[in-house]
Amino acid sequence: MIIKNRKIEKICNFYVSEFHLEMILVPYLSEKLKEEEPINIISEKNLNQSIQELISKVNLDNNIKKDILKLEWNSSEIKDIQNNSNVILIGTKNFIEKNKNKLIDMDIENLKIIDCYNLEEVEKDIQQIVLTHDKNLNTLGITKV
Repeated sequence: MIIKNRKIEKICNFYVSEFHLEMILVPYLSEKLKEEEPINIISEKNLNQSIQELISKVNLDNNIKKDILKLEWNSSEIKDIQNNSNVILIGTKNFIEKNKNKLIDMDIENLKIIDCYNLEEVEKDIQQIVLTHDKNLNTLGITKV
């Protein structure tokens, strides 16, 4: 019997608007793209238009801008998740929990799951949410919980 060493890192994020969320995600995405790590975005809402607007206004290398825009900002389904991936879940608490459980049940090694919650929706549950995650992604980057 072979037992795989599956490392799943759970990271949470809280945002007040789509623009705020994308401003937090862009530095993280930029770093992961430079490191050539796979990135999957699973979003309940189509964020193509808002990310295009933001990317047009930020000071980033043009290749990184293109790579960020190539990501699927309008996919609400889990597909093609590889080992060593960064999976960003954006949506309601129910959407995030349902998809996170699917990811955890999959046979993927070294997975980083970033749950992005709208602060207004989960305001009363923040403490509980933070306690179920290893780290937090905010404007300062990733910090330990």
